Amino acid sequence: MSQQIGILAMFKHLDTVCHAVEKVKGRTDFKDHEVYSPTSYHEIEHACAFSPSPVRWFTFVGAMTGTVTGFALALLCDWDWPVVVGGKMPGIFSLPAYVVLGFEFTILFGAIATVAGVLVMCRMPNPKVKILDKRLTDDMFGIWVPGAVVDGPQAKLLKEAGAVEIKATR
Repeated sequence: MSQQIGILAMFKHLDTVCHAVEKVKGRTDFKDHEVYSPTSYHEIEHACAFSPSPVRWFTFVGAMTGTVTGFALALLCDWDWPVVVGGKMPGIFSLPAYVVLGFEFTILFGAIATVAGVLVMCRMPNPKVKILDKRLTDDMFGIWVPGAVVDGPQAKLLKEAGAVEIKATR
């Protein structure tokens, strides 16, 4: 978010901010508004009508890469250093033993890809972003509306929706 002039409406309770988000959703005078919360809440996601997160595709690709890598590593090691037990040939005949390594690599690569996906999709770290209010990281919720003024109709609507405080941002 590039810092522009606008207003920040502060809310104390989750249900109040969800109600306010539902009121402003789809209005043209609230175009490009942003909602802030101290942590992730499904209620806010539902109120904003977000589409499913694209991070899940990072996780899926990472997990499948891990599965293939785990099985390939076990197979290549078995071909290079065969342990012949009971007359079995090395290679694909020992497939059940590869499942453990394939599972572990699935979890490892999936977790790493998920963290990378979150960082990429959230555009983090971004040192240019200025914190609007420190209380947004602690216990308050906020709706930032670009181009609005404290005495304008957007501020009045947010105040009627239950905003505790409305302040101008730069």
